[in-house]
Amino acid sequence: MITFSYLTIFLLLAILSTIFDMRIFDYTFLEAMRNLLFSEIATGRMIIIFTVLIGLATSAAADFRLMKARKKNRPS
Repeated sequence: MITFSYLTIFLLLAILSTIFDMRIFDYTFLEAMRNLLFSEIATGRMIIIFTVLIGLATSAAADFRLMKARKKNRPS
């Protein structure tokens, strides 16, 4: 459930920043999304990719530990 929440929050924040770009720069939704992901400066893209990967790995590890703890505490 933590992984699902993480992905949902990340998706909503990406949509929010796309909407801000749409309003500020008068882009369409696809243009704003393309500028966020495929800009000429690759630094922003690398920050986004590594943030997603680190967050996804930590949330998956937390989900796994919770599942393992529930399974251990469940009566046989």
